[in-house]
Amino acid sequence: MPLYIAFDDTDSPWGMCTTYVLTELIKELNFPVLSGFPRLVRLNPNIPWKTRGNGALCLAIGGDEAKARTIGSIGGREVRASWEPGNSPRPEEVFETACAVIESMAQFQEENTNPALVVSDTLFDEEFYWKCVRDIASVEEALNHLRRKGVLYRTWKNGKGIIGATASLCWPARKRTFELIAYRYRERWGKPRHVSAHSVSLLSTHFPSTFSNYDYVNRHICITPSSPCPVLLGIRGTDPWELEPAFQSIECEDAERWLIFETNQATDDHIERDPQEIRPFHSYLLSGTVASPTITIEGGHCFFSLSTDVGKIECSAFEETKGLRAVIRQLIPGDRVSVWGAYKPWKKGYSLNIEKIAVEHLHPLRVKLSNPLCPVCGKRMGSIGKEKGYRCKRCHTKSSEAIYQEVPRGIKAGVYGVAVSSRRHLSTPPEKMADVLSYPLSGKHY
Repeated sequence: MPLYIAFDDTDSPWGMCTTYVLTELIKELNFPVLSGFPRLVRLNPNIPWKTRGNGALCLAIGGDEAKARTIGSIGGREVRASWEPGNSPRPEEVFETACAVIESMAQFQEENTNPALVVSDTLFDEEFYWKCVRDIASVEEALNHLRRKGVLYRTWKNGKGIIGATASLCWPARKRTFELIAYRYRERWGKPRHVSAHSVSLLSTHFPSTFSNYDYVNRHICITPSSPCPVLLGIRGTDPWELEPAFQSIECEDAERWLIFETNQATDDHIERDPQEIRPFHSYLLSGTVASPTITIEGGHCFFSLSTDVGKIECSAFEETKGLRAVIRQLIPGDRVSVWGAYKPWKKGYSLNIEKIAVEHLHPLRVKLSNPLCPVCGKRMGSIGKEKGYRCKRCHTKSSEAIYQEVPRGIKAGVYGVAVSSRRHLSTPPEKMADVLSYPLSGKHY
């Protein structure tokens, strides 16, 4: 049976990467076959104290060597995995090796780096995962979970990494995508990355299961990190076996290692549906009617009010969303929309930071052509006052309606997302919703 090794919080904003630590663990364990893909599990993206992507890792070892496939390479040596059970080592042996790897590689000098490790012979029930991906869990909650299971675990410093490590063992993986992550030679860490923008821009055409590779509007490569970490690039997709050929097609510097992970990225697992109340640092899908015209403030940030079942909610599209703001600015009161986003504070209160928006019904937009004509004498009527109607000065005939003409709207019904370069790890891209998700806009999910 497989043996699971879960850990989290070994990196910092300035260096290292927890996924790289996992590749080092694979190398040190030197076990012939993994059990399935390693797990990269993203948690609540709104946590204020997260390092970068708020991702936890879980590695399973003990697959059937005769039925293994290649899922990576470390230093020229293949990493293979099987989805059939095989032999696994003793938990105590693996635990000691994993502790040594973490202690040698974690960024302990960083205040917010607080590693933790769990070794278990089973996965856990999913309840704690949903708590961690949508809410804020505590160290004590995670520890209580592990004590009940009677598994091996260890924490360093304040031990906050135990939350993510435990959650990675609870992820049900009913919806999942995949990511191939390639790593640089150590002597190149911190130096500019050499990755051909042109070859990256062709990925989605030649390998249609991949996504979020290149921002064509802003001409930006989206598969390379901005931090000085060991990662060269990461290619995301819905078909794991298309990722290696996609990687081989990219013109880039040589990679020292690469590995395919299964992930909860692009699943919208962080989104709560039909909430009874709105709480800060949670992410929601809210449906309602646009209640105010969009305003644009200094910096290019856009805001409008949305009337929902839980009250009137301020919605925001910040400058970083780029082209999405052009859609938001064309909304008018009466439009019906559904909005995905994170409810977070900003300097003037709280707002739902939009990740994507579904325009479901467009309210007719009418412009006034003229005051009405008197039905008796045909003379143009005059206004009595604001919202009081019109009256003919000659015949004293009254009318409540001016002459209007409906004009075309500048947007159409559909789903619109933020710029590719601004997408969150967990947010499903609009173009991949049919591939990753299959639920309607209304109704609860989990």
